[in-house]
Amino acid sequence: MAMQKHLSVQGCHQRSITALGFHSARREFLTGFEDGVIKWWDLDNGRLSQSAAEHAGMVTHLLYWAETKLVLSSSNDGMLIAWTAGAVVFDRIKLGSPIFSIAINIRRQLLVCGFKKHLSVYPLDERKTSGHVINLKKRFSDHRHTDIVSCVVTLDNRIYTAGYDKKFIIFDTYQTAEKTCLTAVRCNSRAHEAGIIHLLLVRESESTRFLTGSFDQTIGVWSQDGQLIQRLRHFTGVITGLCYVAPVKTVWITSGSSHPLLLDPRSGETISDFVDTFKSQEDGPQLQQLVCLPESSHVIGCSRQNHVTVWKYNKMGCVTVLHTKHPLECLSYTGTKLILLFTGDSNGTVEKWERNYISPFIYSKESYHMADTRPERKGPRCLQQVQIIEWSRRPQSRLNRVGTAGVLRKGIIANSQRTCRAPRKSCGFMKSLFIEEMDILVMSAENGDIYLWEFDDSVMCSVPEETPALDEHQELIKKYEFLLARGSESFLETQKTSGVLNKHLAGFTCKKILAAHYKAVTALALIGKESGFHTAYLLSGGWDRRLCVWDLDTCSLAEAFSNPDLDHWSEQREIACDGAILDMCYSPKRKEFAYASSDGRVYIRRFATVSSEMTLVNILIGHEAEVTSIVWHHLIDKWISGSEDGTIRIWSEDGTQCEKILVTKGVVTCICIDQVNGCIAAGVHDAVRVYDPESLLQVQCNMGHKDLIRSIVHIPEMKQYVSASWDGTVRMWKAYYKAQTTQD
Repeated sequence: MAMQKHLSVQGCHQRSITALGFHSARREFLTGFEDGVIKWWDLDNGRLSQSAAEHAGMVTHLLYWAETKLVLSSSNDGMLIAWTAGAVVFDRIKLGSPIFSIAINIRRQLLVCGFKKHLSVYPLDERKTSGHVINLKKRFSDHRHTDIVSCVVTLDNRIYTAGYDKKFIIFDTYQTAEKTCLTAVRCNSRAHEAGIIHLLLVRESESTRFLTGSFDQTIGVWSQDGQLIQRLRHFTGVITGLCYVAPVKTVWITSGSSHPLLLDPRSGETISDFVDTFKSQEDGPQLQQLVCLPESSHVIGCSRQNHVTVWKYNKMGCVTVLHTKHPLECLSYTGTKLILLFTGDSNGTVEKWERNYISPFIYSKESYHMADTRPERKGPRCLQQVQIIEWSRRPQSRLNRVGTAGVLRKGIIANSQRTCRAPRKSCGFMKSLFIEEMDILVMSAENGDIYLWEFDDSVMCSVPEETPALDEHQELIKKYEFLLARGSESFLETQKTSGVLNKHLAGFTCKKILAAHYKAVTALALIGKESGFHTAYLLSGGWDRRLCVWDLDTCSLAEAFSNPDLDHWSEQREIACDGAILDMCYSPKRKEFAYASSDGRVYIRRFATVSSEMTLVNILIGHEAEVTSIVWHHLIDKWISGSEDGTIRIWSEDGTQCEKILVTKGVVTCICIDQVNGCIAAGVHDAVRVYDPESLLQVQCNMGHKDLIRSIVHIPEMKQYVSASWDGTVRMWKAYYKAQTTQD
């Protein structure tokens, strides 16, 4: 769900662009020029449709009158022209003075015109019974402005104006059969330190507010009754353009740069770093003006060099993007009290991302590196302090060699080698799992260690239930409660559980390491207490082909799988399959776990804490390449597997047969299940593809990553899919909504 560049028109005229407009019914956008020329352009392909030169002066405004499908143009020659289809002049009205701004009040059926030192309103006359499309005889003017009225906006029965005299005035309209009157209900005589050149209405379900842009390089945020809410000063130039893009609920601002600055109007925070619209575009000429087409969700922008750029809304686009320095390997989240994301990269860095409670686009980040931790080691290898340098120089087995490894493991090896050449030598993380019931983040690494990260209890205990910081948050929420609406209530309700909240806002530390594996641990699965056990267990597997069962309460190794069929000891006794274990999942219903292997198979075993009871239930055979993903679909009670052979297979509950084969035409790198509608969200190379498990149809495709996607999670609280990739980004996508069908 994002705005993406649609087309570009370069050098559209010899003179400067002074006005932008649109004709929604004909899917056209318009450009007005300094010499009075107006041009119509096709919105789909950017081709010139019509051109006309009826004005004798600079075109100052272009306005679409939706009810009549007319376009109104104004100029400093004092002429107002109404255009029909094909650039035909429908009406020409001489108002006598230069016109600088126009707007239509739908409720009162008025045309509002801004002149120098005065404002005039005219009743609309669609049928031209008075001779023109406006009734000149019933004009009413107000002279409170002392300079050019540069901006006019209407809302309900009110008219909002701003001008070069620094004034921001709110008028109420009163209309009878004989006359129309304006009454000023509020006048901010010094709304800015310099002239105001833009006035923008931002109307959302939660609130209505106005933004003013000025020559003083600031933006004022105003309430509906004209009260100043906030003053935004982080701009480097004059505010030359403002527009509100409703589909993504952001304000675009131009102030002397080649790309618009993106603003979240609810929080007043700049979100350009979290939106991917302009990341891949090179710097170009400075943008001057912006206009948004409400019906088609296009944004039109023009520059000084008469270049026009059109952006188009893409509901499959990336909502938010988070950038990291290294390729990402794993992703997990918690959403119990706060939305927290956890990422692990190939450099051994854990990053905790906290979602801003006011703006859904903004995330704060805290980074932790495994080399900075001094955890307690548990397990058979607890006394073996593996040196990373020595580990990286070990001879590679057949499974680790690039020539015989699959696509994923080739990339993992490459990332590891790239990390080893870095000044700071460390191994990367491979898999992550957040355990809600214990508030523990489990992360496995390339060196075979499993790291248990916890929230810092000592920091939490030192934070009282009522701290100045929280008081400041409450004061901030109270101040902006009209912006937050329901969001403030939910956050204040969350504040009541301050102990848990403080804990999640506290520091993060690694307290223990589980050491039993000898190579990269790439598979983790949780067996919670709800499965009937007295404690929570963690299953782990990896490139050493071993299975380990950990007691999370005691952080001890409960069992290491050994094949009961081999009564004598050998290296093969602890091998659970013929290939590296790449993924793992647990079925609470069947009390079985499945693990995917690089040998192209999926093995299903009963879960137990004794090897002899981990009986092999079934082997899923059918994939023709490494099986990278295996999940248990709890909504339909099926096993779902994905492979580098470009297929996703749906297996029966007992694993005896493959019921459906879904061809993805790309390497399947990871899979997650939509917790709401049961769809299969898969990372297929660098795209997130969503499939309906019943029809096997692709219902959504999200493009934006530049490299393989390594992990996907569905966050129902946000109604989003979140993906992490080797391109070093975390991207949020709008989750697929499955419309409910009504039965007669």
